[in-house]
Amino acid sequence: MSAPPSGDVRFAARRRNVLLRRWRRTLAIVVGVVILGALAWLVWFSSFLAVRTVAVDGETTLKASQILAVADVRTGEPLARVDTVAIEARVASMGRIEGATVSRSWPHTIRITVLERKPIAYATIDGEIRGVDRFGIDFRSYSSPPKDLLEVRVNVFDARKRQQTLAAVAAVVNLIDTKDRDLRSQVQHISASSRDSIVLTLTKGRTVTWGSGGNLTRKLTVLKSLLGINARVYDVSAPDQPTTRK
Repeated sequence: MSAPPSGDVRFAARRRNVLLRRWRRTLAIVVGVVILGALAWLVWFSSFLAVRTVAVDGETTLKASQILAVADVRTGEPLARVDTVAIEARVASMGRIEGATVSRSWPHTIRITVLERKPIAYATIDGEIRGVDRFGIDFRSYSSPPKDLLEVRVNVFDARKRQQTLAAVAAVVNLIDTKDRDLRSQVQHISASSRDSIVLTLTKGRTVTWGSGGNLTRKLTVLKSLLGINARVYDVSAPDQPTTRK
């Protein structure tokens, strides 16, 4: 029978095993770092995952080429390094754009999705016929009054106050458009000299003193009842105390 290994031999064997495990662990870490570094280079710096295509969705009155010109996305740039926030800001600065979303579509595409403003009324501003959206933003021009849009007459010269007034009037127009199409057919135009002095001019020589842009739903409900009364002036500016006048 052979003699059992001496203590020195066993200690040396254990030491070799410990060193081998450490070496394997170190090798695994090094390999992992190399792989992560290669992946980072591949994604962030190489042309392997670079921008090759820019897609535009959601455009209606604008052309995709117009949006792409403003977006200014550089092809050949690594997709991961594209500043999507900056692209969104550039596209959103376009007058007809209400909002924009920019996303990455791997492996090679930047996708720009836009929501264009839609006119709900028009106003003559500085001698120009302008379409007004639901937020009161005048964003496009017309050569003649659009027949399918309601006219808004805002007699305010200060730019900031005019915008506030347009926003208040647009809220009323949007409410009538979406909640009461019968009333919409009776409105000839809406006028205002401030955001708190909105007046609806109806058919048959009737007018509605609407007042401010507050309590919209309540005012509309009260007005529906008032219109059953034969009058020339309906006042819902204080909807809890409405009045009529012949």
